[in-house]
Amino acid sequence: MKKIDSITRREQIASFYLYSISFLGMIAVINSIFKSEMPSEFIIVLLLAVFMGIIEYFPIRIGRGGITLSLTLIYPMNWEFGIHITVIACVCVMVFTHTLRRLPIQRTLFNCTQLAFSITLAEWFSNECISFFITEMNLPVLYDELISLLLFTVFFCLLNTLIYDILMVILPQQYPLEQWHKKNIFLFLSASFCLCYASLIYILEHRYRGELDGITVLFFFFPLVAICTISSFMRQIRIEKERLYNLFTITTELSHGLSAGNLDQMKQSLKGFLGIQAYALWAKDEGDWQLLLKDGKVHSNISSSSDTHPNFEEISETFVVTDWKTGMAPGDEVFEDVIRSLVYLPLIVNHELVGIFVAGKSRRASFITEDIQSLSTFANQLGSLLKTRSLVAEQEKRMILEERNRLAREIHDGIAQVLAGVIFQLESALRQSADQSGNMEQLVDKSIKKLRKSLGEIRYSIYALKPYPTQRLGLKQAIVNKIQSIKQEYNLAIKYHERGRSRTLSFTIERAIFDTLQESLQNIVKHAKADEVDILLSYQREHVLLKVKDNGVGFSLFESMIKTKHEPHYGILHMNEQAEQLGATLQIDSSTGKGTEITLFIPDSETREEYHDSNIISR
Repeated sequence: MKKIDSITRREQIASFYLYSISFLGMIAVINSIFKSEMPSEFIIVLLLAVFMGIIEYFPIRIGRGGITLSLTLIYPMNWEFGIHITVIACVCVMVFTHTLRRLPIQRTLFNCTQLAFSITLAEWFSNECISFFITEMNLPVLYDELISLLLFTVFFCLLNTLIYDILMVILPQQYPLEQWHKKNIFLFLSASFCLCYASLIYILEHRYRGELDGITVLFFFFPLVAICTISSFMRQIRIEKERLYNLFTITTELSHGLSAGNLDQMKQSLKGFLGIQAYALWAKDEGDWQLLLKDGKVHSNISSSSDTHPNFEEISETFVVTDWKTGMAPGDEVFEDVIRSLVYLPLIVNHELVGIFVAGKSRRASFITEDIQSLSTFANQLGSLLKTRSLVAEQEKRMILEERNRLAREIHDGIAQVLAGVIFQLESALRQSADQSGNMEQLVDKSIKKLRKSLGEIRYSIYALKPYPTQRLGLKQAIVNKIQSIKQEYNLAIKYHERGRSRTLSFTIERAIFDTLQESLQNIVKHAKADEVDILLSYQREHVLLKVKDNGVGFSLFESMIKTKHEPHYGILHMNEQAEQLGATLQIDSSTGKGTEITLFIPDSETREEYHDSNIISR
């Protein structure tokens, strides 16, 4: 509470200071209006004012700052038409340029009146110094005027700097020493150039003509106006280029961050973007608003689990709060009181509000049109990414629910039914008399077989729930690990060969290859009675081939097909189903006493498309 009172008090003092300077400046303007006379060369005054407006509107950019050279035109206007005409012309130019820039009325009034006040005081101080020191020295008129120019420049710059610095110190926002130093360097450069330029103009005009006319004004000031205009346009192009590059970088990093589920990556991307000093991101989740991200000058004690429930439903378009105080907008309790400007950007996708992005700065009315446009572009992509993130989360929930339902159906229709039948049979066996022990043995034997079958299905279901080996290790390492485990457990000689240039395959293809290999090895261990196994994985141009061959006892394919109709072998059926889904070919070659050879021939559609495209390009 004390901090808020302190900030409010400083703002009140700053407002009083602004109005005081504005009042003194208005007195200077009114005084100039009453004391001024219509100039004899009105065209010259108008031409100088137009040039001053162009120079003021297009400042010369140095680094990330800029300097205006309006002082260069104030000098000749003052010595030709007097201080009062100069004040009126400067105020009119400032009002016009501030109106074109759409600056707030309070800022326009302060800048115009402060300029009039500084010019009037600088002229008075320089005249007093000239009359006090210079007159007694009997200097020539030329040096007298040049010294007057120097004194006017010094007093004008000191007054301007003093008025601005006092205001920045009073305001609750921080005024770093680095910013003050940079501002004074720009002011020194501007004043030095203007003084040299004006001195040169005065010397040439005093020596050759004695008065200004339209041709002289064009000759002296047109190059200066051209330099300022070209410099400003070039700087503006560079700024827009940097803005677009930064926006591209931020949206690219944001895309990677959201796809990985890492929203904190935005913090580094948005740091310093467009001078943003604080921001917050809310997302709508099942009707509730959650604070996903905040950074900068924000309250650390407010999180997504706080009791705050902002209402953003009525926000349908971008709006800016130029003079913000807590409670003026929904969700603004997140920001610290040093923030003075907020821009609310609704994240709308297909007429649906999916989130709100709010950015803040510590100065009033500091979001210009270009900033809002860049932030709107950023918000459009952010909204699409949040919607995608929400859809992915919903899809994951749906997949989990479907998988749970599938497991429930399998347990209910398979294992539960078998166990219920076994229990019923065992209970029936117990009720039988002792002289029917033979039937009891048959019932127990049949029940054991059913239980073993159910146990196998349970193990298969548990195995299916685990992360797939090819996803964790890759296809090659998964195959090597499987071969090593079979070798150690069953003391089986297995030779593994790999041909062609290995490449990344889709998950479905890798799973089909690994499942076929795994089922083949299990059949060899259980039934083949083999001691040698050869495995070949061949990467061909448009296909992938897996071949598993053993020297076991083999089997009759005809008898196996008949047996499968009555007692289906789930492993072989699963291999067939996977092959059919991929458009692959599964071949099983075996005969009694000659071993078994299983071949899986899978077309790699992605490689075929790449090869086809490369052929088209080469043609």
